[in-house]
Amino acid sequence: MEILSIINPKGGAGKTVTGINIAYALKNKGKKVLLIDTDPRGAIASYLDIRNDNTIFEALKECYDNLGIVNKEKYINEKNGVDVIISNIYFNQVDEFFKKVGDIDEKEQLNIFKDFLENFWEYDFIVIDTEGTVNNTVRGILIATDYVFAPSKVSFIDTNGLRDLLEMMEITKIDNPKIKLYKIFFVQVKENTKVFKKVHMEMKEILKEIYSDIYVREDANILNSMEKHKDIFSFKKSSNAAIDYKNLVNEFLNNEM
Repeated sequence: MEILSIINPKGGAGKTVTGINIAYALKNKGKKVLLIDTDPRGAIASYLDIRNDNTIFEALKECYDNLGIVNKEKYINEKNGVDVIISNIYFNQVDEFFKKVGDIDEKEQLNIFKDFLENFWEYDFIVIDTEGTVNNTVRGILIATDYVFAPSKVSFIDTNGLRDLLEMMEITKIDNPKIKLYKIFFVQVKENTKVFKKVHMEMKEILKEIYSDIYVREDANILNSMEKHKDIFSFKKSSNAAIDYKNLVNEFLNNEM
């Protein structure tokens, strides 16, 4: 079981679209995949048209109450070959829930997510979509993570969040020395613009091996696939975005597995 987390502390960086399509790209390679949403906006549920009152918030509470054991079947929603655990607005209360628990310290709280994920040992990959912020949930996810994928839009404002991510990675390595920032990569790219060419060259120079030459091109098929509640491969596997996400995952599997 490998944990892949989609992280960029900057909101609107393309994390949800990336998380969904990385999960389905892995499924298309014959992998058993669990996709987990930890964003209170619940975007994955909307994107894939999934409804379930049993969300990641209830699952983490059950994990704590049952000393790490979860009745996982009620949380899992199968969608086109990928299993999914959704989130909703109540996930905003997760930090408050643990603050009210008198016998848990911050370190124990940060490890709750790691304990929770151990219930899903049968999966080849778990892909986690995260909220665009820095909080205890994201820190806890990092402690459990093997590889971080960091999407960003092509602007200097959007890349500012990557500085926070690099700092978070260094802190996390104290508790999780195996974690690796696999790649930082751009999404919604307009290839022939001056802005992209400039930022692309600067990123290659500054970030070197953690920056990916593979980027996801701007593609109207992404929005159209969202309207149909489908991943990009099910919607149009010949689209630019489908090709780019497939190439990103193929590179990862070839380099890391």
